[in-house]
Amino acid sequence: MVAQNPTVRCHPVAEAHWFMECFAFAERRGMELLAAWVWTTGDLDAKLEFGRHAYEDATHAELFLQRSTELRSALPTYGWQPRMLDLDTLDQVFRALIHAPTLASKLGALYGALKPWTLRQYEAYVREGDPIMEGPTLRLLEQIMVDERRHIAWGQAFLDALVATDLTAQREAEEWRARVTGLLAAPAAPLVPAGSPSDPLVRFVGVQPASDPRMHLVYYTPGKGPSEEVDFDPQSETEIQQVMLSTLVSVETEAEELLCRILVEYPDLPWTMRLQLARQMWDECRHAASQRRILEGLGASLGTWPAITYINRFVGDEPDVLKRLIVLQRVVEGTSVDQHRPRGRFFLEQGMIALVTMFDYVLADEDGHIALSRWIPVVAGDDPARLHTLAAYQVRKEGEFSDFSDWLVSKRRDLQRLYQPAGAVSAR
Repeated sequence: MVAQNPTVRCHPVAEAHWFMECFAFAERRGMELLAAWVWTTGDLDAKLEFGRHAYEDATHAELFLQRSTELRSALPTYGWQPRMLDLDTLDQVFRALIHAPTLASKLGALYGALKPWTLRQYEAYVREGDPIMEGPTLRLLEQIMVDERRHIAWGQAFLDALVATDLTAQREAEEWRARVTGLLAAPAAPLVPAGSPSDPLVRFVGVQPASDPRMHLVYYTPGKGPSEEVDFDPQSETEIQQVMLSTLVSVETEAEELLCRILVEYPDLPWTMRLQLARQMWDECRHAASQRRILEGLGASLGTWPAITYINRFVGDEPDVLKRLIVLQRVVEGTSVDQHRPRGRFFLEQGMIALVTMFDYVLADEDGHIALSRWIPVVAGDDPARLHTLAAYQVRKEGEFSDFSDWLVSKRRDLQRLYQPAGAVSAR
């Protein structure tokens, strides 16, 4: 083993613990900020990447939290003074960012200012750290820094393309980059009303998720039907698949949006549950990206065919988070697998391996998502009345979903060849 150089700086255990707790909070807030932006951002490319980055920020928070439990000093304080923002002030930075109004301003604020600042804190800690005594801490920081550098590079490249011919967007991005840089350098009075670090960053009551203008979305609402009449008339097997994939992209994106809304609006849910929901959310992003890739490989684009969207209309502004999860994990996901399995077998018989592989992975993921509904009785607790209410709600939503499924089967040739219209099937 290499002998320890007595002149090497080693952060005291208490300082290391403080650093882990501070940046566990920052990464968790970063996850919530990006999840909020999934709801308020229409551009599908940004929406899906924000979802991925939100999940990765959640995993960073988990690494910091795990390490913080290992760093408990048994000695009096020595050799350090907190030198960065306290949690209340850091929280105000995120509360300012939540109001970034445009995609350019979001990219400039987060990827041009906050994430580079965060990366510099990690890099400084690693440079100053003792590679022997602080090995576990430096290792996890080096892993996280890889993600942060990739996030910043993506954000800058996306922003460069966005503002290349748009002077207004350039100005918005620079204004928000400078604004956040100033807050981090010299925090002063908050730019928004003060909130507790334990409060949600935002709530979306009465606000529908932003959608990509390239998509032709048809909204199905229980009891009202579709927002417009749709008549799919595909003339070939390729077009049948395009119709199918168009709606799959939309619905997987809706699932991402709903999970992001839950992650933002319910910070008091058990952390392990939130981390697992963040993973489910990233899975939905992966599904949508894969389906879009196949759609475009078949010669179609996002708006070639109408895409049916319904999950957020089924949930609405339901304040009970467990009812939201019942719709997604039991009603939607629970019946999705019943459709995806015969679809996968059909395309396997046809030798269409790209579709087979996609459905194979989606099915594997959704089995895990259905299993996450085990949290519903855990959070509900020993409350028979609430459990009865939740069970009745599930039955009602299953009935609404059955009506919707019958309508959709009547419109979709890819569904008609797998199911009779009278059957209750999923739209995914």
